[in-house]
Amino acid sequence: MHRFKYGIALLFALCLLVAFSLAAFAQSPHFIGTPTCTKSVSTGLTCSGKAAGLGNGPTEAFLTASSATANYECVNKGGNVAPGQPVVTQNVTGPSQTITPHNGQITFSPTIPPPPPPSAATECPNGNWTVRLTSLTYNDVVLHIQQPPGTDVLTFDFGTIDP
Repeated sequence: MHRFKYGIALLFALCLLVAFSLAAFAQSPHFIGTPTCTKSVSTGLTCSGKAAGLGNGPTEAFLTASSATANYECVNKGGNVAPGQPVVTQNVTGPSQTITPHNGQITFSPTIPPPPPPSAATECPNGNWTVRLTSLTYNDVVLHIQQPPGTDVLTFDFGTIDP
């Protein structure tokens, strides 16, 4: 009878050990490959990739940058260009992308839009000119994967993304 009790206790302890080992193994977040970024003057910065080893709970991805610099120029109806002033935004955080993991994996593509353009009325020679974005630079870009939201489980430092 005592052997039976010890056998059941040993079997129970072994099952707990396996269950905790699988839970720990299932949540070891890592990137699948290396995340990449693309930049466009119309949409800003987008960084995308895949991550695995996440649980199935709520997950968010977003980008931060220490600064974003947008160079704008003034253009009149005849196509003449007058230099504009750069717009610099400090401590930029892009919008969060909420992602539902599937089997602990996600595909992400968060963005940081370009800084808002300056007013043509105040920055250009007169009100008949328009403002056109010519280049963007993002400094100290970091990708954040959070699970649950508010807790970083993965980050990736892209550094400066220049024209």
